[in-house]
Amino acid sequence: MTAARHTQRTRTPPPRAAARPRTVRGRPAPATGRALWWKVALLVTLVLLGLPLAHALLGEVAALMGGAVLLGFLLGRWTAPGR
Repeated sequence: MTAARHTQRTRTPPPRAAARPRTVRGRPAPATGRALWWKVALLVTLVLLGLPLAHALLGEVAALMGGAVLLGFLLGRWTAPGR
């Protein structure tokens, strides 16, 4: 087998397509505008209504610990880079 025939038989794989941007339900993920403000409104509502309700039902320490964990988790998810 000659070198020319050998190079014809070995094929290189086709180039990979470029990565598609992340989408949410087929639409581009919103980063600003209304999406930001409904998250702010939800966070304020949880603090103003959720913490006093948890305090009345569970006590002060449980309400503060649960609120810190829940609100910290939500804030971390919403502000995570690359989302």
